[in-house]
Amino acid sequence: MDLYIMYKGLFWLADSDILITYKILCDTEGIPKAQDLPYNSRRGDSFTHKATWEEASYNQPREIRSKTWNHFPRGRVEIRMSVATVYHNPALSSPQFEQRIMEEFELTDAALAVRFIPDHSKHYRIGGAS
Repeated sequence: MDLYIMYKGLFWLADSDILITYKILCDTEGIPKAQDLPYNSRRGDSFTHKATWEEASYNQPREIRSKTWNHFPRGRVEIRMSVATVYHNPALSSPQFEQRIMEEFELTDAALAVRFIPDHSKHYRIGGAS
């Protein structure tokens, strides 16, 4: 039985300070605790920023939620084999940002290794492709 609580999912950093997240409770292998999740990726096994933005930003002020899914710097937390990997727009690289993500996704347990990877691909660029 896995006693650790952690999340995987998507995030955006709006207006330099508002962290918008779409999180899924999972175990240290990345297996979701909930059944029948509404995955929206092509393979049907994860969530995409584009298809998730409307739901993730729903409670945000209009000036934020009216922006496109790729307007703000964004990233993803993946968990596999007791390792959390955080892919993100390189502009987000800072110790303060990393700490904020670790706390928000509850990645602070000693049983979990965490690595941050600034992703220079087109997908994570502001205004980049899906």
